[in-house]
Amino acid sequence: MRRTHLNKELGLTRTIIASRPGRLIAVALVAALAVAGILWAANAADRGTESETLPPVQLSLGESPGLASCLAFDIAILADMEVAFEGTSTAVSGEIVTLSVDRWFRGGDADTVQLTAPLGLEALIGGIDFRPGTQYLITAADGVVNYCGYSGESTAELRTAFETAFTG
Repeated sequence: MRRTHLNKELGLTRTIIASRPGRLIAVALVAALAVAGILWAANAADRGTESETLPPVQLSLGESPGLASCLAFDIAILADMEVAFEGTSTAVSGEIVTLSVDRWFRGGDADTVQLTAPLGLEALIGGIDFRPGTQYLITAADGVVNYCGYSGESTAELRTAFETAFTG
């Protein structure tokens, strides 16, 4: 179908060709844009819930000279710990160690734990030398990580102790 419009003031003639297929294409384009908008909004809602993950658990590696003394390791004492988890160190930057939690035994459900430690603390008796990519078993009480065998690099022996104490 051909329509001719005349703009008398400017002396211009404009011809518009309108066809049924052209209208169908326009309607299809509008529908596709609407569907794309709905999908984008749904994905944005999903992205919003991802960003609402639990904040990292914050623990201290301690600052007290009293940490330099150790009690003998005992499964019964391990079993009484408030916080216990297995995690892999993902970053060690200055005084902050970030662990991705592989398994919670007790006291948490966050995906990450951040430990704050004064530099040089690993030199204490039973201190832990955190290295990225290494897996650790960690316990804490009152927000402070326990040393002296109650926390450390994940070994078969320490993992067995954790299994016995927390699931056993």
